[in-house]
Amino acid sequence: MLEVITLDSGVRLILNSMDSVRSVSIGIWCNNGSVNENDDEQGISHFIEHMLFKGTKNRDHFQIVNEIDKLGGQMNAFTSKECTCFYVKCLDEHFRASAEVLTDMICNPTFPEDELEKEKGVVIEEINMNADDPDEVAFDILEDNVYKGMGMSHPVLGTKYTVSSFTHDKLDEYYFNHYTRDEIIVSIAGSFDRQDVIEYFEDKFYSLKERREFVTDKNVSPASEGRYIEVTKDIEQAHIAMGVRLFPAEDPKRYPMMLLCNILGGGMSSRLMQNVRVKKGLAYSVYSMTGFYSHTGLFVICAGVAKDKVDEALNAIKEELDRLKDDDISVEEFQSSREQLKSSFIFGQESVQNLMIYNGRNLLTYGRSITPSEVLQMLDDITLEDINNVKKEICDYSRHIVINVTGKK
Repeated sequence: MLEVITLDSGVRLILNSMDSVRSVSIGIWCNNGSVNENDDEQGISHFIEHMLFKGTKNRDHFQIVNEIDKLGGQMNAFTSKECTCFYVKCLDEHFRASAEVLTDMICNPTFPEDELEKEKGVVIEEINMNADDPDEVAFDILEDNVYKGMGMSHPVLGTKYTVSSFTHDKLDEYYFNHYTRDEIIVSIAGSFDRQDVIEYFEDKFYSLKERREFVTDKNVSPASEGRYIEVTKDIEQAHIAMGVRLFPAEDPKRYPMMLLCNILGGGMSSRLMQNVRVKKGLAYSVYSMTGFYSHTGLFVICAGVAKDKVDEALNAIKEELDRLKDDDISVEEFQSSREQLKSSFIFGQESVQNLMIYNGRNLLTYGRSITPSEVLQMLDDITLEDINNVKKEICDYSRHIVINVTGKK
């Protein structure tokens, strides 16, 4: 059963009860990510994610992690372009004790000075690690170019310069101005007592401001023209990330595009895998994917190839884009891809943590819950005509921004 409840505080609860399990996943979401940051604030949302584990008015860092460990729970967090999520997975009998640690982190952070300076070094090392991963480098450069002129181009980790500039006062001001009750969602999935959950959260979060006064400038700049960008690093392989901007998550073309993307590069039987890897032996890894946000989207093809095979690999990818544009998709291929998407979705629904994330993200993005039956129905309603109508969004190779992070020749 899926239910959305708005508490008197303005915080929304999304509850998904699963009688067949003994665990529960609790996620506190905030509608805030790197898209909300000004240029001199880049990375502050992700840095705050780290700092909320470092101490509250009631607990220091060790007490936070130790209390969850003693319960056998698992705690973590993540920051993305548009949101931040702090979550715990635990046995249902430990719901209140786990939720107490989580809500204390959100409601009573202190951003201790000594921890702040240490965490700067940790995050800068995370930035360095990211810079050493050619896949991440290629994808970051692609996003920067696809979203040029938009807040979406801001890297989630920020830069060494911006991270080094963060102070206690800056974190405190940003946090309490952006992490407000009207922007917070609590997503819970698994085994729990509905009334107990409501009673627990009904008096929480009042230490936070009621409403966010800052309006995020989610401007959509004109789409960039296609281009080829090469970056040389001390690596043995070439890593390709190429893509084009898409429509927002609420566009009805989203599901046909997901299905088309799966046909092109979603699995071992996909066209890209069969041509680029199996037939021509040019890559070990080649795939396509989509990303959808509240006001924009992205289609990406990624491949790892030998540095002297980049041109051949790009030609092979272009062949498949041209074939996708010019040739009809068979009923068999269409139906197979749809069943793959349905299966992947259903498999994900069998995990309390995946379900918590799915529900929380949907409520933030769409402002409502989307039931599994709705998703399956939307996938079943896709027609071959729908697929043909979205081909033009991705099949023109000349529109793609191509990033090649390659080794020295």
